[in-house]
Order: sequence, then C-alpha cells, then structure tokens
Amino acid sequence: MILFFLVVVILSYFLMQLIEMASLGSRVAGKMSNSLALGTTLQLSVYTASRFLLVPFLPLLGYLIESGLVIEDYLLLVIISLFSTFVASLFVLHRLNSFQLFFQNVFEEYSRNNIPTSIIKSFLNINKPHVSFISCTNFSFKEIIFKKAAVSFFAYSFLVTGFFISFSLAINFPEYRLTFSQFTAIFHGIGAIIVAFYLDPMLSRSLDRETHKDVWLNNVYSILFGRVLSYFVSCILFILFLLIR
Repeated sequence: MILFFLVVVILSYFLMQLIEMASLGSRVAGKMSNSLALGTTLQLSVYTASRFLLVPFLPLLGYLIESGLVIEDYLLLVIISLFSTFVASLFVLHRLNSFQLFFQNVFEEYSRNNIPTSIIKSFLNINKPHVSFISCTNFSFKEIIFKKAAVSFFAYSFLVTGFFISFSLAINFPEYRLTFSQFTAIFHGIGAIIVAFYLDPMLSRSLDRETHKDVWLNNVYSILFGRVLSYFVSCILFILFLLIR
C-alpha cells in the first residue's frame, strides 16, 4: 500500500506540473488566433483544474511522512518526481507549437460546446489536420532572453520545490513537523509574487502589442526555459543532498 501511495504522489505532482506548463499553449494559441481573452481564460481554467491533483498529493505525502518514511526514501521520491517532470517539461518546450495548435482546436470546438466537452473533442481529434490553424516558431536558444529566463528560474525554483522542501524539514525536525509543513506558503508566496507582478504582466503586455511580433514568443520561451531549468537544478541539488547524507 505504501508503494501505491508513493506512485500516486509522484504521478500527481508530475501531471499537475505538466498540465500547468502545457496550459501556456493556450496563451500562445490566443495570440495566433486573435483570441487573447479566450486564450487567457482557458489557461486559467486548465491551471485551476490542475490544482485538483493537490487533493491526492498533499494528504498522501503527509500520510507517508506521518507513517515514518525515512529521509532517504523521501529524497528518492522527490528526485523521481522532479526528474520525470523535467523530461516532460523539455517535451513541452520543444513541442509548444503542437500544444498551441491543440488549444486552437479547443477554441474552435468551444464555439459549439462548453470547455470540458471542447477539450475532450480536441483530444479525440488530435491527429486531424486543420489547415486554418496558424503555427508558431519552434524553440531555439537564440530566442531566449537571459534576464527573463533567470527571473523565471528564480521564481519557479520556489514554486516547484516548495512542498518538497517544507516536508523534508518536517522529516528532519519531527518535533516541529506541523510548523515546517506550513512553510510551503512561504516558498510558494515568493514565487507566486514574482510571477504575478513581473512575469505574467510582462508576457501579457508583449502579447497585446502588435509591434515587434517576435518579442512575445521570445518571452514565452524564456519563461518556459527558466521553468525547465528550475526542475533540472532542483533535481541535481536533491541528488547531492541525498549523496552527502
């Protein structure tokens, strides 16, 4: 049963992060199809839906710790979660055009259906060609804006590791377990403020502007690249922490 819970925790984190990253394709699709408002709304809808995965993730992670999960096994769980998410995030980064084309399909279906039905129908028609849809440029390191990628990396380093750092402290200091488990809000708060007050407004401003057409896409790829890098660096740090114990 413990093994089953470990798998559920890893899958919950993996899917939550993957869906959240893929939802950015909706913003790109909104730009490509002149439906910026719909693209932003659908991204928020998909992002909110991904939060449902916190329902199994947090209680089961807490239960595993309360059941006496040793720090070595916990670190292995974290490393697997971060590494699998890193691989998936690389896929999203390199196939962003495929995701934004999918969301353009969702937009088309939404003219006749509600959002859940539109998403399901788009999945069923995922291999169906749509000549009316507009593609975007594929990822290239030349498109990365270092400053914005660095800010994204800093912000998402807090967001993607907040749960794991807090619960690792709870394992190491069991007498203050409840206190340290609440530190998640601090880590997430730092990252969320940077995203809310810098990254997201910056991206929205560039999407709204008609001039310098490539700038908005450079911003998208810079944000995504910074997030991908945050998974990789965090994974390496947890591996080092496991090795030096």
